Amino acid sequence: MNRDLLLAILSMDSYNRGYGVGVEGLEEGGRIGNATLTPATAAQRAGWEAAGFYAIAYDMTGVAGFGSGERVMS
Repeated sequence: MNRDLLLAILSMDSYNRGYGVGVEGLEEGGRIGNATLTPATAAQRAGWEAAGFYAIAYDMTGVAGFGSGERVMS
């Protein structure tokens, strides 16, 4: 998959999770292609909502064009 397309998909995914979700039923954690969602604690999620901010970290290990252990924030 094209790198820019994958990054766009990860960005869309982050908008459909967390508080004010756009798509119901997405499980916490999991994978998008070969990108693995990094789980967040309940306290972290509460802090993000209080600050009006939400982000997800994706572990990109195993994704072409990314180094082992490299993370992308969306």
